[in-house]
Amino acid sequence: MTDTETAFQLPPHDHMFLGKDHDRAERRTWAVIILCSVMMIAEIIGGALFGSLALIADGLHMSTHAGALLLAALAYTYARKYANDRNFTFGSRIFQRHRTRDDGAIDRL
Repeated sequence: MTDTETAFQLPPHDHMFLGKDHDRAERRTWAVIILCSVMMIAEIIGGALFGSLALIADGLHMSTHAGALLLAALAYTYARKYANDRNFTFGSRIFQRHRTRDDGAIDRL
């Protein structure tokens, strides 16, 4: 470790940024995913049964909403799982190292 890195080293501190309603929001997100998926399947089946291209298209469009909500729900799960893992905290020192490396690469151009 260099003197510069030692100078910027902070004492141990908490990286828990999960809100007090984190669990509630995660449960509600999963509930909306289920509701969205049920509606999506109903629209696609209804569109196929009654020959409605609009219902099929709307059902397929609903799958993009379900996918986006799934990403949000997985982010909730990931944040909770690794909230106390020090390997998943990125402080200014790591950013500084990447920035220095990238600046060096740009200087070589």
